[in-house]
Amino acid sequence: MPLSNALASSLRRQPGARVHVLGLGSIGTFAAHALAEIPAPLRPASVTLLLHRASLVEPLLAGGRAISLQTRHGSLVRHAGYRFEMLDGANRWLRDPLDSAPGLADEAIQNLVVSVKATQTVAALRPLRHRLTWASNILFLQNGSGMLDDVNRELFANELERPNYIVGVVSHGVTLRSPFDIVHTGSGATWLGPVPSPSLPSSPSSSRRSSYLVDALPLAPRLKATSLPYRDVFQAQLEKLALNAFCNPLCALANAKNRYLCSIPHTKRALLSEISAVARALPELRHVPGVVSRFSLARLEQTVDAIVGQTLETTCSMVVDLRRGRRTEIDYINGYWTRRGREVGVPTPLNDALVEQIRARQRLAALDLSDLAVAQATTGNHGFIPELPSAATSFAVANGS
Repeated sequence: MPLSNALASSLRRQPGARVHVLGLGSIGTFAAHALAEIPAPLRPASVTLLLHRASLVEPLLAGGRAISLQTRHGSLVRHAGYRFEMLDGANRWLRDPLDSAPGLADEAIQNLVVSVKATQTVAALRPLRHRLTWASNILFLQNGSGMLDDVNRELFANELERPNYIVGVVSHGVTLRSPFDIVHTGSGATWLGPVPSPSLPSSPSSSRRSSYLVDALPLAPRLKATSLPYRDVFQAQLEKLALNAFCNPLCALANAKNRYLCSIPHTKRALLSEISAVARALPELRHVPGVVSRFSLARLEQTVDAIVGQTLETTCSMVVDLRRGRRTEIDYINGYWTRRGREVGVPTPLNDALVEQIRARQRLAALDLSDLAVAQATTGNHGFIPELPSAATSFAVANGS
């Protein structure tokens, strides 16, 4: 592919690392802020914010092209100097007005941080497809799992043209107050794992090539990032996915904050027993030391209970999505466990039911938000999934181990 080769060559010639950020919710904005704190000599030459709607341009310019972060202790940390590109009505990216040659942005992208919702991944990347090559690095900082399969199928079917993928897992608490203004509500950690190439020998450390993002992001103090073998990051991703598979759909169906989850211990146990059985049967984790213990039902319950206990007043993103009539990430959360369960021969009836019921609520919301209110009033505060009796939990555990 001559175009891809030319773009790849231009990436190698560019002086200094350039980073684009796609998806400026709480985590994407947090990542963009952290990039400005990387010390020399690895500090990026530029950070470009990809604005998906024109209404974001005014607040960015009015704020001096800056991102503000309020720390947990109340102090304000402001970084300026961000560049931007804007998506026009024809799904084309327009250059920053400061560029010497305004117009369509078509230069190769060296490093891309993706923090859009899982459901939007392919659509958000499609207008950038011609600017991404095998020499590009893409860091996915998202909830859910399975998005890379969609990206490969829809955008990068040819492995030789495929960018270098990095999967990130973030445990920080971050709230977006307004565009380019965030609050760091809870200090956590970030794990980065380069995704191995199928063409390389299978090993914990195999990846296609070194990545600027993997080297530089651990130097950003606030991010607390650690680069690990993909296999280790994959396990951290599965643990977060187990938590989200419990919290998101059940709170969404109940239209409730996380405190509601404390009232359904038997449902929690049944759901996590399915997830435990699937995780321990995954071929990617076969022969990995400690997997049986790490994904035991007792360990998953302990992890989930600890986090729910710290976030009792939190409203999950899926609750907000249903309230606003938006498509949820259910296919990339519980849907991931149902797909993998089928692959490894482990039944997941409760996960299956949650996926179908969230989809049903989405269809109602798509027709009319008032229908959603009627459905909630009809089914009661607890949605379609009642608390399971202890006998049902025992059955699920016996069949899911």
